[in-house]
Amino acid sequence: GQPPRHPKGALRWTNISVDTIQALVRVELFEGSRRLFVSDAGMAAVVNDLRARTRCGPPTSFDLRSTVVRTGPARVPLNLDSTCSAASASKRLPDVGSKKRVTLVRHGQSTWNKEGRIQGSSDLSVLTQKGESQAEITREMLQGKHFDIGFRSPLARASRTAEVIWDSRDSKLIDLWELREIDLYSFQGLLKEEGKEKYGDKYAAWKADPANFEIDGHFPVRELWERGAECWKIILDADGQDVLVVAHNAVNQSMVANALGLGSEYFRRLSQSNCGLTTFVFNPYQGEEANAVILERLNQTPALPLKGNADMIYNRALLICSSLPKDEDEAEERTKVAESLAKVLMEEGIKSIWHDSAAFSSSLAYEIANLLKVKDFDNVFDSTDANMRNLRGAGTTVLLAEESVIATCVAHALQVDGGLGVTLTLSTGGMTLIDFSDQNVSIACINYTAHL
Repeated sequence: GQPPRHPKGALRWTNISVDTIQALVRVELFEGSRRLFVSDAGMAAVVNDLRARTRCGPPTSFDLRSTVVRTGPARVPLNLDSTCSAASASKRLPDVGSKKRVTLVRHGQSTWNKEGRIQGSSDLSVLTQKGESQAEITREMLQGKHFDIGFRSPLARASRTAEVIWDSRDSKLIDLWELREIDLYSFQGLLKEEGKEKYGDKYAAWKADPANFEIDGHFPVRELWERGAECWKIILDADGQDVLVVAHNAVNQSMVANALGLGSEYFRRLSQSNCGLTTFVFNPYQGEEANAVILERLNQTPALPLKGNADMIYNRALLICSSLPKDEDEAEERTKVAESLAKVLMEEGIKSIWHDSAAFSSSLAYEIANLLKVKDFDNVFDSTDANMRNLRGAGTTVLLAEESVIATCVAHALQVDGGLGVTLTLSTGGMTLIDFSDQNVSIACINYTAHL
């Protein structure tokens, strides 16, 4: 339903190498017949090949579906490794020639968010007044932050959010069709209750096993994960060191997961709330031990992620970074961080506090416990399986620990072998929130610092 977007100038067909064709086109048996298809990433690569050979000007976006004839329905190759380790993160992403920082933002609340209607890649919803306010707060959060270039989804709800955040910056803001929300085909426009009534088992499959959910001949989440990888290729190849990207919940999840080296089974496990900020730093690859990809924060939202848990409705672990910055006065830093944390934890109904073996962690736990009048605060956490299970206790469990311990806890919660494959850079007092449910474990935020 999207009109084709052609590059400036005439597009001339020319010879493409056999190796390129073999790499991009696969043959698959589907409904008993042989049908050729080209993946979204493959189509973009063909476009790049054509650009180079014909010297066409670079388009903002170009849909090869208008040029390449497909036989059979558009399908994504089922070659995503659902069990890939996060250590392969950098292998799914292109290398960068110089350091690049990318900030991802989800759009503000939309009219269809408020109605509980399935949006997908439709473009019939706009920001609510609350969504406008969220975008304004995010603009303030990024005030004074320089961006060399900005990319946005052309869908109205994301486009408007980007306009509010971008404000009066002089640098470019570029529409990128690949940043549209997940394509949900027949589901788009339905209220969630309508989805249940009309599609029954298929809607239940979408909720229970989204990575394997199929509709109208498509696997939407698998398609999205491939498109998320393609978004990174475009964004990391762009000029500029600091980049802003404004898009949507699911496509942002796919980009975060691709950067972490995680497959499509992690859909809905890496939260992207309305106007939440996620920041990655990419460094030139210099070997397995180098910090090629750094996650500075995940889902820093305009509103505090803690909503009160005194009645212990939620089971969650709140991991607080207690790595002491160099050259900081320990007593002064401890008091400042403890007071700011006590204010936001007041309604959480904290019953016990854990800490790792570091001296600053222990003393910070004592000070927070004193302010919150928590008696059980001297529990030493050592990353064993038994202690990991303690994070999953009733209510909100608090752990004060250094960066490496928190990274281990996040990897354990996501069931990733061998660690996350990226480096976490956390601020003293920064909050990482893990939500536990019967169905899944999700990361609500990493290194939330707005309270400091």
